[in-house]
Amino acid sequence: MSVRTRVPEAVKGPLGVISLAVMILGLVTGYIFTMIGVTLYFDLNGIEGISSAESLIVLATGIGCIVAGYFGWKGFIGFAY
Repeated sequence: MSVRTRVPEAVKGPLGVISLAVMILGLVTGYIFTMIGVTLYFDLNGIEGISSAESLIVLATGIGCIVAGYFGWKGFIGFAY
C-alpha cells in the first residue's frame, strides 16, 4: 500500500497545503542561497573575509533547500489528487 492510501481523507488536504508551502519556501530560499553561494565563491559581491569553503557551505545549503522543495512538490502531487 502506498502512503496515499493509508492517510485518512481528512488529512490529505492539509498535507497537500503543507507540502505546497514546503515546495515554495524550499525553492525560494534555495535559489537565494545558491545565488549567494555562487557570488561568494567567485568573489563577485565584494564581501571581504569569506573563504571558499564557507561559500561552498552556503552553496550546498541552497542546493539542499532546492532538494527539499522538490520533495515538497512530490508530496503535493501525492496528496493533492
